[in-house]
Amino acid sequence: MSIKHLFLPLAIAAAAIIAGCGGGGSSESGSGTLNVRLADAPDPTITSIDITFTKVEAHIGNEWVEIPLSDTTVNLMDLTDDDMLLGTAVVPAGKYTQVRLFPSTVTVTDSDGTHNVNIGSANQTGIKVNLNADVAANAVQTILLDFNVDKSLIKQGNGNYRLQPVLVGVVKVLSGTVVGTATDGTNPLLNAQVTAVYKAGTAYAIDTEVNTSSTMADGTFTVWALLPGTYQLKFTWTDGTDTRTATLDDVVVTANNETNVGSVTLALQ
Repeated sequence: MSIKHLFLPLAIAAAAIIAGCGGGGSSESGSGTLNVRLADAPDPTITSIDITFTKVEAHIGNEWVEIPLSDTTVNLMDLTDDDMLLGTAVVPAGKYTQVRLFPSTVTVTDSDGTHNVNIGSANQTGIKVNLNADVAANAVQTILLDFNVDKSLIKQGNGNYRLQPVLVGVVKVLSGTVVGTATDGTNPLLNAQVTAVYKAGTAYAIDTEVNTSSTMADGTFTVWALLPGTYQLKFTWTDGTDTRTATLDDVVVTANNETNVGSVTLALQ
């Protein structure tokens, strides 16, 4: 994924998700545990993205509940293979509709050095992710946020970066991932864009581009936070001269599972 191509407005950035059971509001009595986990798709053009958070909050009814942080500073490039626990709290039982993260500083290290990132008003208003997640009394609920750094960081003409966050949020046990490898038929392809398009199911509108990823030096990729259904994977790679593409249909994602599509060959256009 190239951070030069952007970007959906934050207002439509977070995908709406469907929780396992219905109900609304915060009428349920008692309390449960809410875990907030964070993941990120790789970007091989960046060495590290260090974000310091001041707080994380979850919305229920008419109130915000603070989620104590497990770590305040996170390198998103450490989260390309495994997600991490960002914070956990005992919270009122009920339906949670949004999470917001408050960053204080963001720095990016790339081939030109380390850069401070302009985060605008995100430290004041928070990075908002829409949810539909039920926390039952005496139960544990875990949500997964994919930072999608490829769409969240805009590299400007002067070489500096601006943060325009695009996060996808899902109930973790209701979502799956897709992994695989992109090649030219012989060699792995670095920095090929992979887009997951929803083609069948009830979780999203049909033909929604749900999430994206990019390939590492060995050609491998992971697309996080996909709700169950059938997807089409669209691959694009360019080195500035040649362009290669591929389309993989009928990729089935099931809850709490990893779908391995194996090796995908991208053809010259």
